[in-house]
Amino acid sequence: MPKQILLAEDDEDNRDLMVFVVDRSGLDLELLLAENGQEAVDIARAKKPLLILMDMQMPVMDGFTATKILKADPETTAIPIIAFTAQARGEDKDITRSIGCVEHYTKPMDPEELIGLIRRYIGE
Repeated sequence: MPKQILLAEDDEDNRDLMVFVVDRSGLDLELLLAENGQEAVDIARAKKPLLILMDMQMPVMDGFTATKILKADPETTAIPIIAFTAQARGEDKDITRSIGCVEHYTKPMDPEELIGLIRRYIGE
C-alpha cells in the first residue's frame, strides 16, 4: 500500500509537476491533491497523510490558516507540514515555523532536493 502525502497547491502547473516528480521518484507514494486550504484540512482529517506540502497563498483558505487548524486538531497535529511557497524572506520562514511547519521550502522546486526532503519525513 503506497504511503500517502498531501499537496495543497492552487496552481495547476505546480500540481502537475509534483505528480510527475512523485511518479518518477521511485518511491511508493500516493499524492493526494488539494486546491486550497479548506480542501487540505478536509483531506488531512479524512486520510491522515504521512506528510503535507502546504502552499501558503491559496484561495478559499490560505495555508497559514489551514496549518494552524491542523496543528490545533489532536487528530492531525502530529502530521509534519512543510511550507511549500514562493515566499523566501527570512521573516516568512520564521512565520511558517512559528505556526508549526517543520520546514520552509521555497519554490521553484528542485525535484531531487524536494524528494530528499520528502524521504526524510516519511521514513524512506
